[in-house]
Amino acid sequence: MVTKERIKREIDRMPNELLEKVYKYINGLTSLKTNKKKLHTYKLNGQFDNINIRERAYE
Repeated sequence: MVTKERIKREIDRMPNELLEKVYKYINGLTSLKTNKKKLHTYKLNGQFDNINIRERAYE
């Protein structure tokens, strides 16, 4: 397992030109997280289980 200290040592050894790429890569990883919104659900008690909803909607 890679530890923070090992990562920090590798970053310290890198040339300054590559640090911008590393920074962009790290920011790209953190921005992948999205907030999941909860969907409101309805209790329909199975009243639409055995019918064709599209057919009924066009009636």
